[in-house]
Amino acid sequence: MKSSLSLTEQDLTDFAVALEETEQDFNALRQRYGEVCEAFGQRAQAQAQITQGHLPQAELKRLRQQIATLEETLENQLMSWNALKEPFWQVLRFVGLGLVLGWFFRGWFGS
Repeated sequence: MKSSLSLTEQDLTDFAVALEETEQDFNALRQRYGEVCEAFGQRAQAQAQITQGHLPQAELKRLRQQIATLEETLENQLMSWNALKEPFWQVLRFVGLGLVLGWFFRGWFGS
């Protein structure tokens, strides 16, 4: 029985690649989050301008259209994340567990 885990250069390279891909996905998610936050801010600003009143009818119509567009963007962004949030974490959990178990069994049984 082997008591130590024997990792190869390929194992480390594969892990580095997987880590880089995860980092890129996380950065993309962070960027989308920033876009959603920005859209929330723009919507709040447009709603504040509408409630202040004293706007020409054309400006009021433009702001309402902008709010409608921003709400569609937010619904699409949030709906897609809410629908994928649970499966995303499940995949992350099981892939991580699979990697750890794979390395453990590879080290234990040798390969």
